[in-house]
Amino acid sequence: MDRDSLADVIESLPDSVVVIDQIGGVLWTNDAAERLFGRTAAELVGTNALDVLHAEDKELARVALTSIRGKAVGTPLELRVRTEAGWKLVEVIASNLLGHSAVGGLVLSIRDLTERRRWEVANNEVGRFRSLVHNAASIIMLLEPTGEIESVSAAITRMLGHDQELVEGRLLADFVIERDRPAFSSALARALDTAQWSAGPTTVEVELLRSDGTMSVPFELSIVNLVDDPTVCGLVVSGHDISQLRATQAALDGIGSRDPLTDLPNRAALCRRLERCLDDPKTAVIFLDLDGFKPINDRFGQEVGDDLLRRLGDRLQQSVRRADFVARYGGDEFVVVARTDNDRDLEKLSQRLVRAIEHPTELSIGSIRLSASVGLAHPYPQDTPETILARADTAMYTAKIHGDGLSHVLAN
Repeated sequence: MDRDSLADVIESLPDSVVVIDQIGGVLWTNDAAERLFGRTAAELVGTNALDVLHAEDKELARVALTSIRGKAVGTPLELRVRTEAGWKLVEVIASNLLGHSAVGGLVLSIRDLTERRRWEVANNEVGRFRSLVHNAASIIMLLEPTGEIESVSAAITRMLGHDQELVEGRLLADFVIERDRPAFSSALARALDTAQWSAGPTTVEVELLRSDGTMSVPFELSIVNLVDDPTVCGLVVSGHDISQLRATQAALDGIGSRDPLTDLPNRAALCRRLERCLDDPKTAVIFLDLDGFKPINDRFGQEVGDDLLRRLGDRLQQSVRRADFVARYGGDEFVVVARTDNDRDLEKLSQRLVRAIEHPTELSIGSIRLSASVGLAHPYPQDTPETILARADTAMYTAKIHGDGLSHVLAN
């Protein structure tokens, strides 16, 4: 077989053949490579083969480029490559012809595995696999990057009463109660920003609506980003019913989590509450400090001071909405955790709390009237309960040194 005939054979191979130099520069490609990448040989020559690799696969390829110099044939690698049609999963085997005068490069044989893997997923014991998924104790879903449900297991019917066919094609957010939708949207965005396999799943606790729309069930959703996996191309979500866990948490919250003086939740219970709502940007922390409490406590004694704190705690509890959370932070400091749709609603709630403290309180020694300094804070992406409370405390202190007991400022 002459050289021209050999060249024709290489050009007609179903697998892509690419010749690169020792740093990855493309020297030559066959017709199959043009079809795989959707670019002409003229467009490919001169580019670097590493540039089409998925970010998480580049280090593996760099190591292989170094090791192949001491071998005749490299180890087969499975890599993800970017093509005009999207991400593809390929197997790459390299032959070292760097010292060959007629070639002077590494010859890569590239086989597209994408369709084979999809076929394996779809056909390899599909009945058994489907039975395992559909009878699992968790709801398994495949989401489009937009949050649309592409497919869902039968557990959604058993656990929530929804018809599978009616659920598929709709946004998962539609089945999350309105209060939890911001937290879910935030978790979905974080999952899309998380590199595949680089970390654990993104988790969020939300309540999912039952089919009748009047009841909801608490779930923990675990979201794994497989958008760049050519055989999946989406987000895999598993949902676990945490009703029993919530009931246990509620029981534990009642043990050692109440302030013995005011019977409000204490600092530990406050931190647990914040842990569950920091993903919601509409969460607001309102930090209140009583102005003038210490002189009253010092003058009339601790019994009078304790009575005043109990009454003001009750009054704060009566001044908030049903979903708001009031806790005694310590001493003469109280914290309210609320979800407000806008700054105006937050302003109204803060003023209502200040008026509740300002209203005269009738005690055994007579009528007492206090004022309050207030600090506000909203959650930042990396916040912990401690950091957001510290910011609200700082904002409160700023209001106090301004000397206006009824003033409050927003923490930046």
